[in-house]
Amino acid sequence: MSLRESSAAHVEGYSNVRTHYLNFGELLFADEEGKDVKFQTKDGAAMAHSAVLRAVSKPFRQMLTGEMSEGRTKTIELPDSTRADLLFFLRLLYTGQVDEADWDGLSGTPNFHVTAPNDAEPASASLLDGVYLAAGTFRGAPKFLNSNQVLLYRGNDEDQEGPCWKLSWKEDGDDDEDSDEANERMLLEQLWSQEDVTEDVPDHKIGWDFSQKGGTASAPPTGYWTSEKGVGIWGSPGKNPVMVAKLDNPPLQLLLNALGLAKKYIVEYMVRWLMEATTERLNTQTFEQILERAILLDISPLRMRCLRFAESCSAIRSRYEDGSFTEPLVSLELQAIWPHRETKRRRVF
Repeated sequence: MSLRESSAAHVEGYSNVRTHYLNFGELLFADEEGKDVKFQTKDGAAMAHSAVLRAVSKPFRQMLTGEMSEGRTKTIELPDSTRADLLFFLRLLYTGQVDEADWDGLSGTPNFHVTAPNDAEPASASLLDGVYLAAGTFRGAPKFLNSNQVLLYRGNDEDQEGPCWKLSWKEDGDDDEDSDEANERMLLEQLWSQEDVTEDVPDHKIGWDFSQKGGTASAPPTGYWTSEKGVGIWGSPGKNPVMVAKLDNPPLQLLLNALGLAKKYIVEYMVRWLMEATTERLNTQTFEQILERAILLDISPLRMRCLRFAESCSAIRSRYEDGSFTEPLVSLELQAIWPHRETKRRRVF
């Protein structure tokens, strides 16, 4: 599975060439017999090819070709990393791909990919299709948004026969709404954002264009969404089903640890990949964890993206003003956009 979708234009033969290249990378990664450098982590060891390491990283090249102890012993100590961190980093370094087996048993929030029926109206299909990324929570469950602001959310608890998940696109508000309607509109704006929504909103106020019974309290059903288990056909004359597929994400901690290794050993292309993948996971729940690591690793572009996200997120500002961030570095960094104001003290004589 690619960490990021390739944006390369289609060229005849390109797919075959890329597939063979990836196969070569996988074969090289699996070539244990030819590996001659040992990485020792805090909970195990893994091997790599010195030629590969020297080719992608100047620090590795200096360590393995000079008189440093790593060059003599062909052993690199990583006391702050786990073997899972290392295997994830090495597979990405060799192949540009990740494998779910590398984080088996570790927690990760999945994304979902939705595909409209082949005979769906083009306008509807263009809105519906795509990857739905986790975007905060609603009713204690993740909610998801695609790039066209189509919302995937769990229906209310009144739905019978287990969970019911719904897809809804965003509608413009009414300019003449009263105060109650304005409050509802504010909650709906939060639904279609990265923020957690703690107040309930009735489903008929949110609306939905397609629904499906099944899944769990925290994840929608995958496979074909059929009309027998829901409503809505998304402009499909043949009433063909929508396809929903789960995309397992690497745990955020694994991404951040790999980003730390890529930054430490100056593997520039991996820093770019991992920074983009981390940015896609930025929401109110992950904000503090991501910004703290960006500060510690001194990755300025990631720090700036976190600050831009904070500027547009009322929940982050509320946490800052309430002093509820646990990491002092995060609160200090946020003073760049919201200067800290000292409380005026009464003079005592």
